[in-house]
Amino acid sequence: MYKIFAYPFGNPNDKRLIYAPNNRNALVLSPKLTREVSKGGSLSFTMTRDHEQYESLQKMSTCISVEQDDKEIWRGRVLSHEADWYNRRVIYCEGALSYFNDSAITPFNYEGKLAQFLQHLIDAHNQQCGSMKMKRFELGTVTAALGDLVVHYGDRDSYGVGEDYGSTWDIIDKMVLKTYGGYAYCTFDAATGNNVLNYCDQAYEADRLVNQTIEYGVNLLDFTEKTDTNSLFTRVYPMGSKHTVEETKWKWKFLWWGEKYTESHEERYGISGTDAATINKYLPKGYSYRLDSSDGDCGWIQNDAAAQKFGIVSALGEYDTDSDNDTFAAGVQDLQKNSLMVTSYTVKAVDLRDAGYDKDRLTFSSYAHIISKPHSIDVIMLCTKLVEPLDQPDKKEYTFGMTRQTLTDRQVANLGRTNLLDEDTASAEKYQQSTLNQLFKYQKSNDKRVDDVDKKAGEAAKTATNFLEFTPENGLIVRHDQLPNKRVQITNDGIKVLSGSSMVNIKSDSISITDGNGSCTINSGKITFYGVRDMLLTSWTAQSLSVSGDYVDYSIDAGGASYVMLTYDSYVTKTSYGFLGFGTATTTTNRVGSSSIILPTNDALMCIMFPWDTLHRRNVRCSKTRIRFYKGYRRRLSYHIVASSSGSGASVIDFAPDFTSDQSDVGRITDDWVEESTVCVPTGLYAFM
Repeated sequence: MYKIFAYPFGNPNDKRLIYAPNNRNALVLSPKLTREVSKGGSLSFTMTRDHEQYESLQKMSTCISVEQDDKEIWRGRVLSHEADWYNRRVIYCEGALSYFNDSAITPFNYEGKLAQFLQHLIDAHNQQCGSMKMKRFELGTVTAALGDLVVHYGDRDSYGVGEDYGSTWDIIDKMVLKTYGGYAYCTFDAATGNNVLNYCDQAYEADRLVNQTIEYGVNLLDFTEKTDTNSLFTRVYPMGSKHTVEETKWKWKFLWWGEKYTESHEERYGISGTDAATINKYLPKGYSYRLDSSDGDCGWIQNDAAAQKFGIVSALGEYDTDSDNDTFAAGVQDLQKNSLMVTSYTVKAVDLRDAGYDKDRLTFSSYAHIISKPHSIDVIMLCTKLVEPLDQPDKKEYTFGMTRQTLTDRQVANLGRTNLLDEDTASAEKYQQSTLNQLFKYQKSNDKRVDDVDKKAGEAAKTATNFLEFTPENGLIVRHDQLPNKRVQITNDGIKVLSGSSMVNIKSDSISITDGNGSCTINSGKITFYGVRDMLLTSWTAQSLSVSGDYVDYSIDAGGASYVMLTYDSYVTKTSYGFLGFGTATTTTNRVGSSSIILPTNDALMCIMFPWDTLHRRNVRCSKTRIRFYKGYRRRLSYHIVASSSGSGASVIDFAPDFTSDQSDVGRITDDWVEESTVCVPTGLYAFM
C-alpha cells in the first residue's frame, strides 16, 4: 500500500527502495507521515543497521518520496538523523514546501494578478535549483477568486535595492497567505517530475469531495472539536505601508508678504481615499464601513452580522499595501477570514478503501462528509492535516477545518465543548474495538510483523559476539553466515572492509579502495588512481585506415576521463619476385605488431609510432567527444637490385642502396616519408579510472 523511496542528490533516475510492506530487504520501524496545509509536513522512520540503504541517506541532499498505490503523495528531503546504542538510525524528513526556504527573492516591483505573482516567485525559485530537478515547482490550482486579485507589490527603489530581501517561502507566507488568506498545499506532476504548488481560498470546492463519509457506527472511531476565538474580530481598522507626504505652506513675514516652504512627514495608507469602484468590487453584502467622519470614529470596515452575534471586537490590521484602495481590499479579506470562530475537528477514522471497499480514499486536502447523529454533527469539511502511521493504516488521524454546515445547525450547548464524545468510557472503547474487528482483520498480523522486526534487531545485537574472531596475525574479524564473502577486519594498521575481491582499507593517514577495475588511495595531500578501468569506449577491426581528406573523426564519450589509452596495430606490404628475380610478383600484407599510447583528452596534437624496418607514424587528436586520425606514413629508404656475373658464369644477385656507384654522391640517397594506410591502425580506445 505505502512505499518509501530515496533519490540520492535529488536524481530522479536513481530510485532506491527504503520501505515496502512484507519486503525483508526494505523494512523500517515506525514510519509516520504527517501532511498539513500551508506546511511542508514531515516523515520519520527508523532504520536498522542491516538495511541495504543505511549509508545512502545524506542530510539535505537525499530526496525522499512516499507512494500510495504506486502514486506519489508526498516528497521531501532528509533533514537529520539520530542513532541509538544498537545503531538503529531515526530519520527525520521535511516536506517539499521547505525547498522554498533554499531560494532567495531580491527586491522587485510587481503589479498584476495574484496567480502571475505566484508564477514569478516559482520562476525565481526554479532558477536557483541547479541540477536538483526534484526541487523544482510548477503552479497548479489557484482558486479563481484569489488568482484574479490585483496585487500591487513594490520594494525596489531607483537603485534596485529595498528592505524585503528574504526566502521565497517568506514572501509567499507574508505577502500571500497572511495578506489574502486561503491555504497552500503541494501535489506532484508525474509527467514533469515537478512539485506542484496549489493555492486555494476557504470556499468549498465540490470536485474535491470524496464519495466516502465518516460516519458514527461505520468507520468513525473518535472525534474531538476545537474552537479557536483568539483571532476573532468583527471590525478592522486597516493600515497600509508607510510613505512620505510633502506639504507646501506659507510663512508670513509681514501682512501680505511671505514665502513658500515644503514640509514632509511620514504617513500610513488608510481607507479614507477609497474610491466607489473599489468599494463596490470588494465589499460583501452585510458589511458596513466608515471612511471619514468628524467625530474621529472612522477608517473601519465591519461585518454587521458577526458584530450583532459577538459584539464589536476591533482589530488593527497592518498590510503591505501602497494605496488606500489596496488597503481597503486587504482589510475586507482579513475581516472575512477572521470574523468567524475557527472550528476544527480531530477525527480518528478507518479508511474504508484500506478495508477493501470500492470508495474514494479519505486523504489529505480533500473534503469529507462527517456524520454523527448522537453529537448533532453533519458537516462537510476540508482535511487540513493527516497523520499516517504507514505500517498501521487503521491508526490514521485526520484534522478537518473550514466548515460547511449541512442539514442541521449545531446546538448552542455544543459550541463550547472540546470533546464531543463524553459518553461512558467503557462503551466508547467497546465501540472502537468492534469497528476495528470488523474492518481490519489483518491488524494482528501487521503488529506481529513489526514486533518480529524489533525482536530480530534485539537478537542480532545480543548474539553479535558469536561472529567475532581474533588472532594476533589477522586482528579482530567480524563476519556473519548470512553475509557471505563480507567481513570487517581490525588490525593495528587500520580497518579493512572486504566484500569478495573488493576492499576498503582505512588507516590513520589514508584510505585506499580496491576492486576488480583498479584502485585508488586518498590521503591529505592527493588522490592517486591505479590501473585502467574496464571501459572500452570504441573499437576497430580494419587492417587499414584510409584518410581521404586531411583527417577522419570518430565520436566517443570520454567525459569522465582526463586521459585515454589507444591501442593500435601496424602492417607492412611485401612484394616477392620469385627466385633470382624471375617469376610472377606476389604482394602480401602482414601484421607486424601492436602498441599503445596514453592520450590526453584536451585535443592536443599527438603522434603515434611503430618501429619496424622503417618507422611508421600517424598524428592523432583526442577530446571528450571525438578522436581524430590523420594520414599514416612509412619512412622510405629505397634500394635497387644489382645483377653481376662471376668468373664461372653464374648470376649473382646483389642489393644496394639507391644511389650511384659513386658513393661520394650522397645527394641521390632517397630518405623521406611515403603515405601508407596500413600503418598505426587503431584497434581500441579505453578510459582511465
